[in-house]
Amino acid sequence: MVDVDGVGVGLTTCYDLRFPELFSTLARRGAQLVVVSASWAAGPGKLEQWTLLARARALDSTSYIVAAGQADPGEPLASSAPTGVGGSLVVSPFGDVVAAAGADPQLLVADVALERVSKAREAIAVLRNYSAFANPDKAESPR
Repeated sequence: MVDVDGVGVGLTTCYDLRFPELFSTLARRGAQLVVVSASWAAGPGKLEQWTLLARARALDSTSYIVAAGQADPGEPLASSAPTGVGGSLVVSPFGDVVAAAGADPQLLVADVALERVSKAREAIAVLRNYSAFANPDKAESPR
């Protein structure tokens, strides 16, 4: 968590997008906006997963999600690291896509209305109704 001009900003990377509890925890700690920087690996259905997960994390945390994905380089690179699919997007706390980029490098600019965070948190009670359904320190298999 960092404070940017009085706004709580959560910082995450790539694979973190698959873990809803992290985003909920950041919101409970004061994040109104969560940034995800990523090089989301290419492959069948991967761009759709990226978009779906970003929207889901916005709803989980009732926060804005700013998901910055590495653009598709267009050709294989010498490295075996993920090359990215692009698809950067800004998602509202209600799960709406506010702005989205394509696969190519692009500057994405979006207005963020922070009052929507409090409205979302009033309308979608996930943070208020939080309950630890499982004890993460005691994972057990059914007997």
